[in-house]
Amino acid sequence: MEKGFTINPATKSTVIDMAECLLTPGEINLSWNDIRTILHQDGDTVIAFGSGNGKSRAIAACVDALSNHRTASQTTKKPTRLLFRLIGPRNLLLKEVNDAREIIEELVCPTSGVVFGVARDDNLNDEVRITIITT
Repeated sequence: MEKGFTINPATKSTVIDMAECLLTPGEINLSWNDIRTILHQDGDTVIAFGSGNGKSRAIAACVDALSNHRTASQTTKKPTRLLFRLIGPRNLLLKEVNDAREIIEELVCPTSGVVFGVARDDNLNDEVRITIITT
């Protein structure tokens, strides 16, 4: 039997993460309208992923994702809209979420709209993961 198509790991991860953004309840939920607002902007859409561990895990996840974002976007243009979602263990603090938001607003989107969501996953232990979508 022949294959219909193949999907690369980055595309697979993007589809799974977008589904999780919508279907997995969190402390701060994202809706389809949030994602649609970001995706309906003019220009290229860039999706980046990052993760971090340790004392400054949310900041490390941001730095990881932002380095991936720069590589993926191959541009220095600032996005007009940005959405991010942090996923962490039960001990993820609001201060960590706020630190991540501040870094993203300062480095990527100082004047544009930033929408974010936060979810918990007990399987992550000490890891924090972030997904960033920009247009």
